[in-house]
Amino acid sequence: MITAPARVAQTVTGVAAGLALLWAFRAVIQPFVLALVLLVLVDATARALMRAWPRAPRWLVVVSTGAILGLLVLGSAFVMVRGAAQLMGEAGRLEERLDDLLALAGAQFGLSEPLHLRGLLSRIDLPALIQNILGQLQGAMAGITLTLLFLTFLLASRHRIDAKIDRIAATSALSTQAHAVVERCVKGVEAYVWVQTVTGAMIAGASGLVMLAVGLDNVLFWTLILFLLSYIPVLGVAIGSIAPALFALLQFPQAWPAVVIFGAIQAISFVVGNLVLPKMQADTQNIDPSAGLVALGAWTLIWGISGAFLAIPLTLALMFLFAQFDSTRWVAILISNDGDPLPEARTGKDAA
Repeated sequence: MITAPARVAQTVTGVAAGLALLWAFRAVIQPFVLALVLLVLVDATARALMRAWPRAPRWLVVVSTGAILGLLVLGSAFVMVRGAAQLMGEAGRLEERLDDLLALAGAQFGLSEPLHLRGLLSRIDLPALIQNILGQLQGAMAGITLTLLFLTFLLASRHRIDAKIDRIAATSALSTQAHAVVERCVKGVEAYVWVQTVTGAMIAGASGLVMLAVGLDNVLFWTLILFLLSYIPVLGVAIGSIAPALFALLQFPQAWPAVVIFGAIQAISFVVGNLVLPKMQADTQNIDPSAGLVALGAWTLIWGISGAFLAIPLTLALMFLFAQFDSTRWVAILISNDGDPLPEARTGKDAA
């Protein structure tokens, strides 16, 4: 008989080993997981198109959707890598520009000694930090070819994957539970990805128009950055509003374009986040905000920027998985926002 301390030790050891494997094989696992998320998005889009054109062959709709999404991803990757390379050359001048603005602000307030960026940020090297972030972004874009290759194989073998899941579930005494786990994970991730895609497109599109009206360089690059960062909860749009504002300070002699860009992105995010997102979201992202931030930090530590993008979908899938088993349901309850990670299961039991 396994004692409680031994069971806890086995669990901790298993989690540590799993995290180590995820980190060691991240170059392959990251693109595969991202391909799975894109597959979910393709399925959701294909179903929406099938409702609009019910007579269209499903295979044609799925293949066309996957091909269009693949082209969009490749085009976005090209724009991102090119824009990141241009910004790396300007990162060094950004610190000088911020120092000039701080000196001007200090003179306006009558300070005896001028302010300097290095003095305010202490040990933070801003140009090196920006280059590191952009370098990680370029590295993430470099794995996009492998992601699209995985997506192609997943689309081609989709019907065989479904059949395999059915056969695996049929060999287990928990066949109904296994089906419920897979179905709920897919539905939860699909709803989250779809909602974030639509709202992210709203935020990025409206912000792009503002940046275009102001005259900021690399508008398409910054619009794509905002769209991608919208998948990162809480911190994504906040970071996305600071970066273009900083480079607006570098481009324009006045500070007002940067203020307009920063304020407009924040206002657009507030409107979408408080008026549009709650109506679309409903119960599709039942994750406690604190748990979401912890998950964001953990997945970012393991997989870098790719982990930040995938943090919430992966946490949703884990929450639904943990909720299916008595021994791990308490973890799902802690992750969930309302303490009820699987309400449909409870409803079904009540009805029975």
